[in-house]
Amino acid sequence: MGYPCIELEAEKAKKLLETISKTVGYFTSDLEDTIRIIDNFDEYYRYSTRKFKEYLVPAKSESDLIKGRVIVDRVKLKIIGNSRRVLIVFDRRINKEAIKKSLETI
Repeated sequence: MGYPCIELEAEKAKKLLETISKTVGYFTSDLEDTIRIIDNFDEYYRYSTRKFKEYLVPAKSESDLIKGRVIVDRVKLKIIGNSRRVLIVFDRRINKEAIKKSLETI
């Protein structure tokens, strides 16, 4: 039923993605790329505002797409006051229970 999404502080978003990868049991290229985007938040934020891109789309492996193993569909970076926030839009095929479990552990 659509794409699940969540908005968190940048560091908590990174922890959530790492926890999800442990929960589902695999680490995909889209996760790796999303964590890289979060680690380099300021640079990617400048890039997205300069190019008028609301969302950044992490690189995805074709084999992961076919197997249904993609976790992150797209990411939106925001700065609200002094807070660096990340909106993560998950792939619609991800197990929602894995997201809930991971949220409870962080």
